Amino acid sequence: MRAAFVLLLAFAAGCGGASPALVVGSKPFAESELLGELFAQLAEADGAKVERKFYLGGQVCFEALKKGDLDVYGEYTGTGLVNILGESPSTDAGAVYARVKSEFAARWGLQWLPRLGFNNTYALVVRADAAPRALSGLAKAKDLRCGFDLEFADRPDGYKGLVKALGGPFCAQLRQMAPELMYDALARGDVDVISGYSTDGRIAALGLKVLEDDKRFFPPYDAAPLAGPKAFVKAPQLRARLEALAGRLTDAKMTRLNAAVVADKRQAKDVAREFLAAEKLVP
Repeated sequence: MRAAFVLLLAFAAGCGGASPALVVGSKPFAESELLGELFAQLAEADGAKVERKFYLGGQVCFEALKKGDLDVYGEYTGTGLVNILGESPSTDAGAVYARVKSEFAARWGLQWLPRLGFNNTYALVVRADAAPRALSGLAKAKDLRCGFDLEFADRPDGYKGLVKALGGPFCAQLRQMAPELMYDALARGDVDVISGYSTDGRIAALGLKVLEDDKRFFPPYDAAPLAGPKAFVKAPQLRARLEALAGRLTDAKMTRLNAAVVADKRQAKDVAREFLAAEKLVP
């Protein structure tokens, strides 16, 4: 009986001493999974225990972070401003970041870490051999076949707003298309321009290009780690690791990483590991 009691005490002490895992989340798409893997592997490089909860809904991630069910995930400043805070879009990237950083801290005790370096905003995408290089070049085009998703076609920061910014319509034909079909349709030549996202991996994989936003029309969606209050208790070295990652992920680099997962069908964990090693961010 005494031996059993001692064994029970030892087991209880062992359970009580176990360090809690850092819970890293992601939204349900490849880019977000890549960010989750980067954050997780940076924490693991310093010996932190990590639990991955990937491919959650966007709002699910935020609510889980507020409740403490997640500790960190990759979020976008434009999403924070418009979708979470309910404020109007802005094209001032610095002001948007400052606003979400202060409001999230004040309202929920959540921390926006330094931005990672890429902006996954709305974009207009064309074939690589297309003449226009920037949005302003569309003002001279009146005969383009356009393929837009339903939301972009009707948004004030979508086609309707672009018509006003460019001084008139540039689509001779406008087809509303499912987002998963637009890139292939553009590559085949079925349409001339589509709405897309600036770091989508299919852009590089299919030999397409993003038109430069020389009108500063599209609002910023800068990516950054969003962390809860226990993140740096569970992984004390992670803050410094994430700060070292800041600015390393340019639009071009993020697009290539996305293409490796989406087009080349590689595992996000392997792509993330190679990137961290190449950037000398892990031993």
